[in-house]
Amino acid sequence: MRTLYKAFLFVFISGLFASCEVEFSPNDTWREIPVVYCLLDQDDDTSYVRVQRCFLGEGNQYQFASVGDSINYPQGALTVFIEEWNAQMDANGNVVRSGASPRRVLPFDYTEVINKEEGLFYNTVQPLYVCATAGTLDSSYIYVLKVIKNSTGDTIAKSETRLVYGDMQLIKPNNVNIFRFSGVAGSKVCEISWTALEEARQYQPVVRFFYRQFMVNYNVVPADTTIVRHYIDIPCNAVKSNMRDRSFSTKLEQNFFLSEIKRNIVDSTSNKNIIDTVQIFVNCCGEPLAAYIYAGSPAGSLTQDPFVYTNIEGGLGVFAARRCHISFLAMTPASGADNYVRAIKELNIGF
Repeated sequence: MRTLYKAFLFVFISGLFASCEVEFSPNDTWREIPVVYCLLDQDDDTSYVRVQRCFLGEGNQYQFASVGDSINYPQGALTVFIEEWNAQMDANGNVVRSGASPRRVLPFDYTEVINKEEGLFYNTVQPLYVCATAGTLDSSYIYVLKVIKNSTGDTIAKSETRLVYGDMQLIKPNNVNIFRFSGVAGSKVCEISWTALEEARQYQPVVRFFYRQFMVNYNVVPADTTIVRHYIDIPCNAVKSNMRDRSFSTKLEQNFFLSEIKRNIVDSTSNKNIIDTVQIFVNCCGEPLAAYIYAGSPAGSLTQDPFVYTNIEGGLGVFAARRCHISFLAMTPASGADNYVRAIKELNIGF
């Protein structure tokens, strides 16, 4: 939950600052803007909705952000739910909602977490809305998120999305073409390639490197050895989809792979073993989240105002689909004479 919560925190902070700077005047007539984030993944056992608010008007925006009552809606103030609608193709080839009403409604319950990192924003109690969705989300349908303000009955925020779906195959590396680096010394790379998913607009593979650590307790006789398993997640470059290509690839540089292993291992003295597989996650997301990520990236120009993306009707934020649980095991070289194993041992961190 902590990882997901940090993701919500990141998009909230970036969206709040960018939106207040670009879209609106900070000295405008006072009004309350809901800030909503929800990322649906049909492989998650729980779905979360983050709802906060930013204020536009005269005053110090940083002081507003540091006060819980300024940015958080109190418990009972909102009703949050997602509607599941049947879908059909319209005359233009677009998938749209069909029917007069949703086929079912998924209610979200209010909860609070206290693991937000310190910073400019209030961080004692953070509200979230949660719903158990294990095995319940279906790519055949369209999902509509609604936030109702209970005091007025108004829908203050609304959005819809489709899920990312399909069966992915890992083309390289696999158990025939194993995970290893090749090329010119100093610039060796491992190519990672995979097939497309429907509705996926951006992909980012992550390589999970496994190792064992041997912890020896010399305070007992005979000495006791405990084997502790660890892993390190190493991100690859993101790849955009034009929604037509059916396969994609990226290259992981050996130097970056090795530097991430060394950076993430604090204990360089204990004995360690390399495990002979890596796990490759191919994370991906739909158009709304890809657009939001792109909008938050550097524009490349000192004179160009940043573009603010939101698909929340009535507010700011994003309601989108992603996949974060698609993974494949790939064999790694077992021989200590292989470049892959030798390069890891030459890091001098206990392997």
